[in-house]
Amino acid sequence: METLSMARHEVEQIPIIENLKNKTIRQKHASKMLGLSIRQVQRKLHNYRKIGAKALIHGNRGKPSNRQLDPGLVKQSLDLIENHYPDFSPTFAAEKLFENHGIAINHETLRQKMIIQGLWFSKQKKMIHRQWRERRSCLGELVQLDGSPHKWFEDRAPSCTLIAFIDDASSKILHLEFMEEEATIPVMQATKNYLNGYGRPLEIYVDRGKVFKVNLHNPDNDKITQYRRALEELDIKTIYARSPQAKGRVERLFGTLQNRLVKELRLAGISNIKAANQFVKDIYLSKHNEKFAVEAKEKQNFHRSIENYDLNEIFTLREERILNNDFTLRYYNRWFQLIDKQPTLIFPKNIIIVKRYLNQTIKFQIRNTKLNFQEISKPTTSKINPINVKVKSIKKPWIPPVDHPWRQYKVNYQQNPTFLNC
Repeated sequence: METLSMARHEVEQIPIIENLKNKTIRQKHASKMLGLSIRQVQRKLHNYRKIGAKALIHGNRGKPSNRQLDPGLVKQSLDLIENHYPDFSPTFAAEKLFENHGIAINHETLRQKMIIQGLWFSKQKKMIHRQWRERRSCLGELVQLDGSPHKWFEDRAPSCTLIAFIDDASSKILHLEFMEEEATIPVMQATKNYLNGYGRPLEIYVDRGKVFKVNLHNPDNDKITQYRRALEELDIKTIYARSPQAKGRVERLFGTLQNRLVKELRLAGISNIKAANQFVKDIYLSKHNEKFAVEAKEKQNFHRSIENYDLNEIFTLREERILNNDFTLRYYNRWFQLIDKQPTLIFPKNIIIVKRYLNQTIKFQIRNTKLNFQEISKPTTSKINPINVKVKSIKKPWIPPVDHPWRQYKVNYQQNPTFLNC
């Protein structure tokens, strides 16, 4: 029996292609779920019927790309631009490289290479005309997520934040949850509760807040937040809105909730987060969706299973710490000691991954192996022995000798007061 080595996304394609083979779903639905064109889906289905799951493995795996640029050619192009065309735009520079040096390179590719090299800086675009965006066609295809800090309990309790998940295709509220604030851990907890109820959507639409995007010192957008990392592990695409109007579905939802839900909570006599979450789950959500939700264009549900994912491990805060020589490490003013018996070899100066779970439990791991540890009090520093402390000697002022030239000048400052002002 042949053994196949497949990536996770290839394994997840099997039930979709199998349903397509059995004609339980349509080709256009499979196309959106797989992120492929209908023609590619047809080709995969044709090969799947012939050779089975092996058809889902990419044929070029392990081979270098046929379209990659020669690194030497890229370096030569950038050197020529730096020496001869430093103030040229990427399009004009590409033309000159082909015209004067016979180097053919796409201007968009050249622009990206010039930005990385520091030879070109992207310019801010002017405000563009915004136009209405058509809804997505199926449930779970795009979910808008946002949080709204507000006095939800009016003067009966302090302000808190309501986190909402709303489907773009149907305006159906998928999940509402009150939290103390819109921080990483509360948003992770709300997302986990939503996924347990519906599964994984294809895309999540968020703003550019600090929970979702690293905005400072991130010119190349190579740094991601803890929340974005968790979504990537779940194979959920993140889309960032550039304005509140872009995610108007959830923005308008909060306008409705601040008008209606506040009054519903007042009538129910609710003034705390726990009771409000229970009220929303049991009573309010069904009433709101019955009144405001619409039918999606297609009846297909794009939410995917979470069966092969450990949400408790994915929704964690992960940071790196360097192990001290005495096998201790510090994490937010707390000290931890790694004990002697460990499941793997560890050495001082190793980089330890600290994982903080949603319930505030802390675990350490290295090379995906969990370590044994115990929390200790702050290590005491050794006191300095006063006997061994060297006292610096105080230098005496320097007095010129008798035969120093300075002493040859005999001036009576009292008789010549103007000498002092020279």
